Amino acid sequence: MLRALLLLSLSLVAAAQDNAAWKRPFPPHKIAGNIYYVGTEDLACYLLSTPQGHILINTGLADSTPLIHGSISKLGFKLQDIKIILNMQAHFDHVAAMQEIQNLSGAKVYATGADAPSLEDGGKSDPAFGPKPQFAPVKVDRRLKDGDTVALGGTELKVILTPGHSRGSVSYSTTIVDNGRKLNVLFVNMNTVVMPLVGNAKYPRIAEDFTRSFEKQRQLSPDIWVAAHASQYDMARKLKAGSFIDPEGYKKAIERHERMFYETLEKERSQKLRSE
Repeated sequence: MLRALLLLSLSLVAAAQDNAAWKRPFPPHKIAGNIYYVGTEDLACYLLSTPQGHILINTGLADSTPLIHGSISKLGFKLQDIKIILNMQAHFDHVAAMQEIQNLSGAKVYATGADAPSLEDGGKSDPAFGPKPQFAPVKVDRRLKDGDTVALGGTELKVILTPGHSRGSVSYSTTIVDNGRKLNVLFVNMNTVVMPLVGNAKYPRIAEDFTRSFEKQRQLSPDIWVAAHASQYDMARKLKAGSFIDPEGYKKAIERHERMFYETLEKERSQKLRSE
């Protein structure tokens, strides 16, 4: 199992190095209300602007800071006005620039209790990519729990723990007003499988966490939903269409990811039985 974990980790890192969409620039844009996209073509980063400063969700790869800084500036905002930095999963492709952006902005970093240790040790305790460090360690100023609220300048995000993809994977929900219309928005961490589900000594309850997270996600009904990867919510197509409202697309995406999870779980269980 340890060998399987190592091989999977190495394959994921190799895939990341070859994934040009993770580094390719993408035009920053308004999603709705006070929510803006400032990430790359596929690694999604979101800026929530408020009169008292801004919230940044995700920071991308280690060399993403200039791109994010430029995107924020093009939208008419300042990186130095970021007050809170959040993440959706403590994997290197979403948090590697966090320490640099924290230093440049002076922002506070909030993370779930389960992902905070990985952020603070640079990914060494990450069950998928550790034990070697994957990014610069970052100090976590607040540990978030399920149901907590992150508030700044009239914007409130509800914390929804959705572990599985990482130990502390998290989603956030909020309500915005866009052109006079009140909309429910969900930053959803899509629970894809990136490590063994059966016999995973580094994350023993991983399958149970996935199951509970899908149960939670099925109960949500956002008008607009976005994810940690732009490809997961078909960002480019929706931007071209001029609207990110997609409640039916959310339901189908959750159903698809849950189905893939159970197919993988059943396959691993069958392999385990054959090997015994």
